[in-house]
Amino acid sequence: MNDVFNVIILKIGESEVPGPEVYRMTEWRKWERLTFHMVIAYNDETNVLINTGMPLDLTERNHEMEKFAGERALFKSYDSIKILDSSKFKTEDIKNIAFTPMQDYTTGRLDEFKNARYFISRKGWIEDIITPGYHNIKRNLFIPEKQLKYLIFDAYSRIQFYESDIPVELIPGITAVWVGCHHRSSQAFIINTKKGKIVFTDASFKPRNVNENLPIGIAENIFECHKAYNYLRRYKNVLSAYDPGISDKKF
Repeated sequence: MNDVFNVIILKIGESEVPGPEVYRMTEWRKWERLTFHMVIAYNDETNVLINTGMPLDLTERNHEMEKFAGERALFKSYDSIKILDSSKFKTEDIKNIAFTPMQDYTTGRLDEFKNARYFISRKGWIEDIITPGYHNIKRNLFIPEKQLKYLIFDAYSRIQFYESDIPVELIPGITAVWVGCHHRSSQAFIINTKKGKIVFTDASFKPRNVNENLPIGIAENIFECHKAYNYLRRYKNVLSAYDPGISDKKF
């Protein structure tokens, strides 16, 4: 099987947040622009979509963002399905889907992919979605009810849970490893391309996090951040999930 992929990074939303959310305990007087992305990796034999976009209704998410930092922090979304289609990928043609992390802005359109297999980290699923805790009281911010029901009922036979405490190859050429730091479902995806291996992860919001070993401010565990960054620095091309600099990049 072909284990080399072409990759396109697609911007599907944006926001601004106070600096300390991106860089722990620093940049207090600054705001940082974030962009949200889908990643499509494809070759002549198969494809993998990482993240499916934001829900059409952002009312609940933006209510929380406004409480957190005011109107400036509201999420702005773009229609991820139309964006995917403009890149010549139709929902019915997507064969595999994965997520980092499992949040409403990554799972919001997953119910529109009727033929895809869903790769889900077992650890992330249990700790972020299934097991109630102080961190996931507002479950709709992790996965909206409509999408959760779709996974559990309609797509039940197409879910493939994987153990990711150590790197696991989902399909030849694409490996997932659990990194934590941001959420219990945060992953790093290592993709083999003609230009070498690239990594896409939400444990790092922007390159400075990895390069300076500076944890994200909205980290559930900063020790996991340091461990993840030490691991990620072995790769030349680390794509931080919310970095505006990766939008529309191709590999």
